[in-house]
Parts: sequence; C-alpha cells; structure tokens
Amino acid sequence: MATIPSVLAPVIPSFTPTKSNPSFSSTINEYYNPVTYSNAVNNTLLPSDIVGGLITHTAAGAQTDTLPTATLMAQAIQGARGAIPGSPPSAVGVAGSGQFFFVRAGGAGAITVAAGTGGTLVGSGAVTAGAVGQFLLIVTATDAPGYVKATYTVYRII
Repeated sequence: MATIPSVLAPVIPSFTPTKSNPSFSSTINEYYNPVTYSNAVNNTLLPSDIVGGLITHTAAGAQTDTLPTATLMAQAIQGARGAIPGSPPSAVGVAGSGQFFFVRAGGAGAITVAAGTGGTLVGSGAVTAGAVGQFLLIVTATDAPGYVKATYTVYRII
C-alpha cells in the first residue's frame, strides 16, 4: 500500500478555534450580545454595540443614535480589519465584510440612526416608538496607510 508523502499531506496534530464567533460567508451561527440605552439623550454607539446585534434605546422623546466611525467599525468587523502596522499592503482588510444589526425604539420616543464619520446611510434611519429596524453595515474601504480611509455604507433593511 502506497503512502502519501508528508509534504503532500501535512498533518495537523490538533486545532483549537481562537475566536468565539468566526466570520463565515453565509449565516451559520450568529452571536448576539444585546445592549440597552436607558437615557433621554443622543448616543454615539460603540462598535461592540453594532457587533452585538441588538440595540434597544428606551427614550421618552425622540433621540438620535450615531454609529461609530468607519475606522472603528472596520477594526471591529471580522474580515474587515485593516492592516497590522508593518504588514504588507496585501494584509489590508476586506472591503465587503458586513454586519447585520437591529435597533429597537423601546420607549415612547422614536430613534433615528445616523451614520458616523466615514459612513453613509441608505434609506431611512427613523425607527418609530415600539418598532424595530434592521440594518446592514458593509465596510466599503478599510484604512490603508498612505492610501485611503475606511468607509462604510449602512442599508435600512426593514
């Protein structure tokens, strides 16, 4: 019986995943970490809020929640992270990586979602009181030293 040379069939003695929520090209298993803002002020959301998937804002009056900057979102979304200092340009993150998230207006006031610096919102950012809005944030460019700055587009789904 012939054996395959080890050069052609490398053996991996063991493998332990290092990430709790790996990025896939299709939805297999989504991880959610809901966050709630119980204040009557406008908020600048954190990248972890967006990656967590569900943001509830229980404001009595109308408020605006602004998304993080494109640079912060490109670093937070797996697959879109920018290059590590000193790495070759080919190590720049992948434009096209994205994140679905929901915004729930849990109080008596409507919540308006606004794009942060480097971001563009397509569709309405308004989420009426008691409703839930679904959004898709897609990184359209990642930071590349001396080249371009990160950008994203947020699409209102429902």
